[in-house]
Amino acid sequence: MFFARLIDWVWNSTFRYTVALFIAIGATIMLSLTFAYVTTSQELVSFLDSLILQESDGMVAQSKEGLLTQYEERLRQDPRRYKPAGLFTAKGERISGSVSKWPAGLEVDQAPIQVDIDRSDQYGEMIQPSRAVARRLADGTIVVVGWSTKDNEQTASVVRRGLIFGLLPAFLLGLAASLLIAMRYQRRIREMQLRAAEIVAGDFARRLPTHNSEDPLDKLAQIVNGMLDEIQTLVENLAGIGDDIAHDLRTPLARVRIGLERARHSATSREEFQAAADRAISGVDHAISIITALLRIREIEQTRRFQAFGSVDLNELITEVGELYEPFAEEKQLTMTVHADIDATVQGDRDLLFEAVANLADNAVKYTPEGGRIEVALVSEDSRVLIRIKDTGPGIAENERELLAQRFYRSDRSRHTKGLGLGLTLVSAIVKLHGFRFEIKSGDGFTAEIVLPSALSISSLVGEMSPKGDWGR
Repeated sequence: MFFARLIDWVWNSTFRYTVALFIAIGATIMLSLTFAYVTTSQELVSFLDSLILQESDGMVAQSKEGLLTQYEERLRQDPRRYKPAGLFTAKGERISGSVSKWPAGLEVDQAPIQVDIDRSDQYGEMIQPSRAVARRLADGTIVVVGWSTKDNEQTASVVRRGLIFGLLPAFLLGLAASLLIAMRYQRRIREMQLRAAEIVAGDFARRLPTHNSEDPLDKLAQIVNGMLDEIQTLVENLAGIGDDIAHDLRTPLARVRIGLERARHSATSREEFQAAADRAISGVDHAISIITALLRIREIEQTRRFQAFGSVDLNELITEVGELYEPFAEEKQLTMTVHADIDATVQGDRDLLFEAVANLADNAVKYTPEGGRIEVALVSEDSRVLIRIKDTGPGIAENERELLAQRFYRSDRSRHTKGLGLGLTLVSAIVKLHGFRFEIKSGDGFTAEIVLPSALSISSLVGEMSPKGDWGR
């Protein structure tokens, strides 16, 4: 079990990324130390070359005076065995000094080079890596002047030890840190997987665990939890809608069934059968109307008919709605006033906007008692542009304002009036599609407002246009 989890952690992307990071850091340190070593070695070699050239030039100058005191002094003052020197014949045979034989590859009167010098003195024999130069003296002999590069080797040894004893623990520490980070993220991911499995199993109240930090997984969990909140709301609404649909369809369908059953048992003439069939057809039509309205709302909410958007003259639209419903208002002896204080244009689907305003006007005509008044207006208030439909019918209680736009909700205002309870839901869907806001005011009478964007194009103030009456002037 442990090894299986270890394999999971090793294959975890977080582990791999962390290991890669530590490897990159280690490689950077290695390159830095190597660069420091190479640079230091070059500086040291350049310094040694300058010293042996200075000494060899001094010996050549002394030889012209018949002296070799500088050469002899160099041999005496070398207790640490750092400065090999030797005197050779023109043929390369040793005459004196601590260099026992001619170094391989060394040429006379050339630049200093790296050679292995066979050293022999009172302290013993050894092969000594050195920088060396050979110079011809005035009497024809050749002096070899060298300087041990032991310090360079010590520097290289320090760098190697630093890489071994420095990078290895760092790499092990990085590996341990990678495993710990991978374990932590793996545990968080496993918690999320378990919660997600519970949500998939139907527990929609569950949410992914969060630690209220700036961790990327925490931010992702917060986003997913927000999505789950919306999904839970939609599912609950869908369940409620299903119940409402079943309830509202059951009543007309039950009425149809009872009517047909009674006609079958009690009808004695063709006319009675025909009347029962007519009532059944009316009930079925009512059920079809409910389904059609629901499909219409879904089409508006889901299909997003942006392709039909264009410039809509709201003044003209308000006037057309007034002309359409004025005859119905007159038939109920209602006073309908249609006016616009402004000329305004929006981008939208004209047919849908007309349908929304017409629905509100239809409700006003339907629920306003005889002798009442209705106002359909396009106004500007508090830097806002409003389409307002107001009537003197039954008002709305404050606690019902948020419920009216829900499917199948019937307030006391419409309880005894024939309808589906879907008109304001349709209006709300159309308004939301356009990015507007739908508001219902509580108080005396019924007031519904479509609030348009503040950036709306407003041409100019105009006078009132009223097909009938002057209410609101």
